[in-house]
Amino acid sequence: MENLYEKFGTIDAQIKVLTSEKDELKGKILEDLAKQELTNIDTAVGKFAVAQLKTWTYSPVVTQLEEDFKAQKATEQSTGDATFEEKPSLRFTQLKL
Repeated sequence: MENLYEKFGTIDAQIKVLTSEKDELKGKILEDLAKQELTNIDTAVGKFAVAQLKTWTYSPVVTQLEEDFKAQKATEQSTGDATFEEKPSLRFTQLKL
């Protein structure tokens, strides 16, 4: 039986492969729906629908405000005015083969 670490690494690798396959299929499904001029389709495994996601582009004024805000946050972090809380978290880096 695999130990906890090996099992975690194996599952992490499988997730990456499956996510890549899923993303590829997603593109093909979108192409297929567009070809058929459909916005949704019901299948044996569920309903697929084309969703329109918004990507916002802001004016230079808002962009500058955002940059100023980030700079102020960094300043407060460095001066100690901002506070933080530390929580344990697991970081995993897969071996490059």
